[in-house]
Amino acid sequence: MEPSRKAQLSLALITLAGLAPFLNKQFNIDDPLFLWTAQQIAAHPLDPFGFSVNWTGAPEPMWHAMQNPPLCSCFIASVASVFGWSEVILHAAFLPWAVAAVLGTFTLGQRFCRKLDFQSVRPAPKAFGAAESIPGNPSVRWHDRPKVYVPFAAALLTLFAPAFFVSATSVMCDVMLLAFYVWSMELWIRGLDQKRWWLLALAMLFVSAAVLTKYFGITLLPLLAVYTLAHDRRCWAQLLWFCFPIVAVALYDFLSQAQYGHALFVSAANYSREVAAKYKVPLPAQIFTGLAFVGGCIFSVAFFVPIRWCRFLIGAAILLFLALVAAFYFFVPRQSHYQVNNALICAEGAAFAAAGLGILALALIDLWRKRDADSLHLCLWVIGTFLFSIFFNWSITARTILPMVPAVAILFARNFNWGRPSSAHWRLIAAAGLSLLLAASDFREAQVVRKVTEVFRERFAAELGTVWFQSHWGFQYYLQQWGARPLNLARSEIYSGDVMLIPANNTGVVPLSSDRIFPIEELTFPSFPFFTTHAADTGAGFYSSVHGPLPWAVDYVPPAKYYMARFR
Repeated sequence: MEPSRKAQLSLALITLAGLAPFLNKQFNIDDPLFLWTAQQIAAHPLDPFGFSVNWTGAPEPMWHAMQNPPLCSCFIASVASVFGWSEVILHAAFLPWAVAAVLGTFTLGQRFCRKLDFQSVRPAPKAFGAAESIPGNPSVRWHDRPKVYVPFAAALLTLFAPAFFVSATSVMCDVMLLAFYVWSMELWIRGLDQKRWWLLALAMLFVSAAVLTKYFGITLLPLLAVYTLAHDRRCWAQLLWFCFPIVAVALYDFLSQAQYGHALFVSAANYSREVAAKYKVPLPAQIFTGLAFVGGCIFSVAFFVPIRWCRFLIGAAILLFLALVAAFYFFVPRQSHYQVNNALICAEGAAFAAAGLGILALALIDLWRKRDADSLHLCLWVIGTFLFSIFFNWSITARTILPMVPAVAILFARNFNWGRPSSAHWRLIAAAGLSLLLAASDFREAQVVRKVTEVFRERFAAELGTVWFQSHWGFQYYLQQWGARPLNLARSEIYSGDVMLIPANNTGVVPLSSDRIFPIEELTFPSFPFFTTHAADTGAGFYSSVHGPLPWAVDYVPPAKYYMARFR
């Protein structure tokens, strides 16, 4: 088997093996929005958003609550209509998207790392399966093998980036988008190199699919346009192919305007501005939080910082760290429940922000050193995603950082000293261990949500009164399955004997008047120790910076608390 094919097979198997333990993860965060839309599509294929949902405290049209196009939900509906709606089935259905994204990164890595000086690189260890000796193929010389294991390492860096690995354990649209994103680039660039129109057409089909998976996919067009002109200005006529995704988006908006009274692509941009205005985060706080999310979400690359840098730049690193600690302390807003852990939150935020600064600096340095179409493309990919995350999205999330992960991994592959690839083996293991711990923490939180809803079902399903609940995400998804009702802050009529269920670590919670309820009962469940992606007291807000300025945290993680109140 050719080294490249062997590497691809190894990557696919590693991806499947890494994500397999999380196949029975319960649905959580925004998973229900995609599932409900999929259920609607299964029943009414031409009306994906034709229903209402109480997601923020009052019923609203699904097209307003969702803020994502329907292609991901169409995929879920097509799978679930045949195989069922269980967690294992749907998580397994998303594994090919994760594999496709990793393999796409490997393919792009081969392209963008092709100009490296591989003569100075030693053979890879056997742990890099793609670089082992090839029996019966003496034409493959040892100094050809780095052309395989360098992009192989970039693909593993992508897989084991916290943003990618944790996102790949959900049924949200983000990893699906990334698969379309990287393969759109590869097909377009290959089409330019080989002058094959059908590859260019296929690339634009993938761009259209990316946009209809998540609106961020439209950023492919300026990225590919700049690359095309930087690669060869005589190729400007090929930009006419961009008409296909533009027409697809225009048609989507035309149909959604006709059906729902709103052009959904345009409405998504307006929605983001409206919600951002509601939170009014100061610009310095937004920038430092954005840097922390970049560094924390792609922390796998931090394991590849050369040790000699740590020796030579230790003084500068300490000064930078202290400056960022001060920046987090003075500029990033703190919530009251941070007070116990405020120093640790500032320290972790500074460490992540330093890593984020290093990532952005690497993109600029790579462009300055190489000054070619490849380096320009990678730089714009990274910087553009960062700017989008802090200026155009209503909050900073790991899901908005995710699209830059392959670019950062490839940049490190292009600039890391591969003279001792055996050291890369242990660095990748460390990166994998971190992401596995974070995914296990996220898995535990989803598991607790399902467990507590089962406890509530056994206790309250037979209640004569109404069982209400506050908050949303997976908590709402599982409670509604047995008849509990989300609180409508404007119109719910609550009577004596009704029950209210409230999670402590969720959104949309309003206090209850103590004179209307009997003493509150509390349930606690142990959390995953020391690592968390979403615990209010630690400052971790993997899914939204509204909940914390860190994408994840290492800290004491308090037990998950849930409250039950019965009305007098």
